[in-house]
Amino acid sequence: MRGVCALRTIVMMACAAVVATDAFAVKTLNLSVGTAESTFDPAAIDDIPSSDIAVMMMEPPLQYDYFVRPVAVAARTADLIESSPDGKVYTLRVKHGIFFTPDAAFNGKPRELVAADYVYSYKRLLDPKIASPNYYLFENKLLGADVVRKDAEKTGRFNYDAEIAGLRALDRYTFRVELNKPDFEFVYNFTTTPFAAVAREVIEKYRDERNRVREHPVGTGPFMLGQWQRSAKVELIRNPDYREDFVPTPTTDADKKLAQATTGKRAPLVDRIVINVLEESLPRVLAFQNGELDRLELPRDLTDRMFEKNALRAEFVAKGINAQRALEPLLGFNYFNMDDPVVGGYSLEKNALRRAILLAYDTDREIASVFKGQAEMAQQLVPPGLSGHDPKLRLRPPFDPALANALLDRFGYKDCDGDGFREAPDCKPLKITRSSTADSRGRIQEEIWKKSMNAIGIRVEFFSQKWPDLIEMSRTGKLQMWGWSWIAGGPGGDGFVSLLVSRNINAINDMKFKLPEYDRLYDEGAKLPLGPARNQVYRALSELAAANSVLDFGIHSYANDLSQPWLLGYKRHPFWRTPWKYVDIDEKARDKAANGKVSR
Repeated sequence: MRGVCALRTIVMMACAAVVATDAFAVKTLNLSVGTAESTFDPAAIDDIPSSDIAVMMMEPPLQYDYFVRPVAVAARTADLIESSPDGKVYTLRVKHGIFFTPDAAFNGKPRELVAADYVYSYKRLLDPKIASPNYYLFENKLLGADVVRKDAEKTGRFNYDAEIAGLRALDRYTFRVELNKPDFEFVYNFTTTPFAAVAREVIEKYRDERNRVREHPVGTGPFMLGQWQRSAKVELIRNPDYREDFVPTPTTDADKKLAQATTGKRAPLVDRIVINVLEESLPRVLAFQNGELDRLELPRDLTDRMFEKNALRAEFVAKGINAQRALEPLLGFNYFNMDDPVVGGYSLEKNALRRAILLAYDTDREIASVFKGQAEMAQQLVPPGLSGHDPKLRLRPPFDPALANALLDRFGYKDCDGDGFREAPDCKPLKITRSSTADSRGRIQEEIWKKSMNAIGIRVEFFSQKWPDLIEMSRTGKLQMWGWSWIAGGPGGDGFVSLLVSRNINAINDMKFKLPEYDRLYDEGAKLPLGPARNQVYRALSELAAANSVLDFGIHSYANDLSQPWLLGYKRHPFWRTPWKYVDIDEKARDKAANGKVSR
């Protein structure tokens, strides 16, 4: 959740396990994720599954209006009472009478959510010891934060009591965030997990040596942590003291029909949520088909099992299954480490090598075999539907192995020893290493890379590892080539163009891209309100990325979101992934479907 607070992912494949026989003893929503949770500390989260779970327990001040399209922010725990025209000042007022769930840290006393909790929580993003992956959201931007941050870097201790001019509680319920430069998309950060509130007492009681609280989430949300089998199953249970919060009233006829059984009811409508973790696609799809999973984001490698020509098969339509298909606000890309001695650097010959690799890679085959046609080729940094996207801009290198070979010949990459593979211009060995995940998807990608590089005489080897390990190695510059995805948490495009800003190295700029002109243009664009002038800057930034061949722009993927007929009131939101407090389960319909299976 970065820039507009996006989160990196591998366009994750979720899955499900068989639900225990007592799953329906209370009204239960059965969900799944494809990779294990890493932490429930909002300041430390850097992956979608952990973020999705944590934000149901610990709340940011704002959320999206569930039904409104185009999307609009709405109050969650606080009202946005000021958003200055210059994009620098945001003032929010916390609603009275919101309480954290009981915990030993509060010594048996009710603990109300107040403005100081958000101030404290945002200071945690600045703490060097925590090393928040979302620190960049405030870096060189939050007024007065640099002094406190630098002092912490020198002393090894962050002073949470130090005044920061741009982060203040004005009174018990009102807090203000003031930036030293405009950020017209900053408001969307207030809807995201890193901007959720935690209580200082909880952090100080349970923190580890890095000031993180990985396993003891205490928040104000509609759900709290129940039983937890790490890396296998997470159970969330209803917060019995959750404040008054009602399913909003839709305005369109379609939404009124969709939410006719839920509108106006007090949230949450379900008693618990069970989230199973499995890495393979087939068990997940089978669990959904057997009614053991209430909602399914269909794994792309099994699209043909339930879809035909991008439409749900008739047999599943007849069962009342609902399908919602949407192009995700996502950029999935392959990148080069610009600090790497083989593929990095800004010289013409190194740029030619990278460009040849991009020209030779068969993305069409990847879309067909990995994504089963559920993706489109990206042509720029900003995905369609977000501010800054230019539908006329087409910067992607074509698939042209012949041109790639000619380019390599021109810049002196030739086969010096006659073994069929090219060497570097000085006839020194040339080998590239592409990293991949240790799963079926990674194996397919390796096959495509192997065939593509053989076609231009470049020797390629593969480094296979699990996703969390690759993320850490990627951030610290230990991978030569890899690919991951960036998904938006809001309708702005800033999170995507900020991927290549040099000050974001060691945060989100895993490419280690350092280009003064790119940084200068980005900073100039940040001063502009959303609109044509800013869009021109985003276009120029994409052109610089293409000119330096730092990444391939990759793909934008489609999500096929399926829900059972007994899941009531569910509407897919482009940026709010977990609106589960507003959905309900028709237990009679689910029981009837289950009994029907037994009778057969």
